Amino acid sequence: MHLTKRVLVLLAAAGAMACGDSYGPGGGAGCTPTATQVCMTASTFNPVTLTVTAGTTVTWRDGSGITHTVTSDVGSGEAFNQSVGGSGTFTHQFNTAGTYDYHCSIHGVAGGGMHGTITVN
Repeated sequence: MHLTKRVLVLLAAAGAMACGDSYGPGGGAGCTPTATQVCMTASTFNPVTLTVTAGTTVTWRDGSGITHTVTSDVGSGEAFNQSVGGSGTFTHQFNTAGTYDYHCSIHGVAGGGMHGTITVN
């Protein structure tokens, strides 16, 4: 392989590692976002919005190696505030229809930074 081509291949691979998610598809060590699982990366919840039916338990999985929280926004209808460190998880059952906004109290605020929404039908 020509030297220029090798350099471009190496730069492309390095860029993918720097910009991509090194924790697996979607974020978190081995975490794949699903219809009931939210993955935490270094600065986002993935997916940011999730729609479930009443009675569903949602799991937040942190594989970023960084401590995060899952904190309900004031007036969101249900109160939860759980610290999730390293590769931990937090689960919460949503029994009542409504919109539940939440954020990481370390890396976000209500409606900004690292935040998300669960809509319960």
